[in-house]
Amino acid sequence: MVKLKILIIFLILLLLTTLAINLSTRSPMALITNQGEKSLSIVNLKTFELIDKIKVGDSPLGITVLKKNHLAIIANVNSQDLSIVDLNNNKLSKILKLNTTPLGLAHNQNESEVYVTDWFNNQIIVIETGTMTISKFIKAGPTPSGIAYNAKHELIVITNRDANTIQVYSARDKSLLKTITVGNHPFGISTKGDQIFTANVYDDTISVINAKNWEQVTIPVGFHPYNVLSNDDYIFVTNAQDDSVSVIDKQKEIKRIIVGETPENLAINHEQNQLIVTNWGSNSISIIDINSLQVIEEIETGLQSRSFGDFIY
Repeated sequence: MVKLKILIIFLILLLLTTLAINLSTRSPMALITNQGEKSLSIVNLKTFELIDKIKVGDSPLGITVLKKNHLAIIANVNSQDLSIVDLNNNKLSKILKLNTTPLGLAHNQNESEVYVTDWFNNQIIVIETGTMTISKFIKAGPTPSGIAYNAKHELIVITNRDANTIQVYSARDKSLLKTITVGNHPFGISTKGDQIFTANVYDDTISVINAKNWEQVTIPVGFHPYNVLSNDDYIFVTNAQDDSVSVIDKQKEIKRIIVGETPENLAINHEQNQLIVTNWGSNSISIIDINSLQVIEEIETGLQSRSFGDFIY
């Protein structure tokens, strides 16, 4: 009996060790929502291979990845629901009906909440990830679009496209802290440290806002900027109508990188120092080496690739 217990403990420890090794050596993946074919593509960012395609809801657009919980949450515009994908086995595990139009997605730092912009009802939907149920509705401005979470200041930030504003909420009590007028038709939004970035589509600019004093700087970029993201060195902007990514250093555009057709969204693979750009028009992603600021690969993903949100796993 004692020997059997020792054997069982040994086997459990071996299993846990094997699992830990597998997780630590797992290649980073890009999870791409394909709005035109109701699917989620998974691309290995080390081998540049499309390794899986998972059926999700109708017209998938927004996405957020819960890395600790190994889940991808996808906003399906036409079927008005969220697809929950288990990234341990790349299987659809749950569908959460919303009966409204979800667009952008973000989550808080400990992954206990997911925030969804509700395009038609002018609100933010708060999802409790432990039970995957709706816990709260937060009133927002007209056509809430992009959404992001600021870990440093514990803020939820959104763009209101038709009001030309962003709104800033406390993630703790969900109260509205600030409404700020930005450029014309703001859509994509991101935040890092003390800064909030928005892409102003009709002005061909981005706004950079200081979250400590709310001062704003406007920077010209390419034609119809869609989304914006920053790392420690640069700000990157997708220019949807001139098939390029603007690279900004010290509040000035220093380079414009040609990518696929109608680039919209972008994320950073920090492990390989890559910028991943989704190309809606060419059904692909472009992979940019951030050190050289050169495109190193373009990979076909699926019809109308979007991934509006954080899509690296």
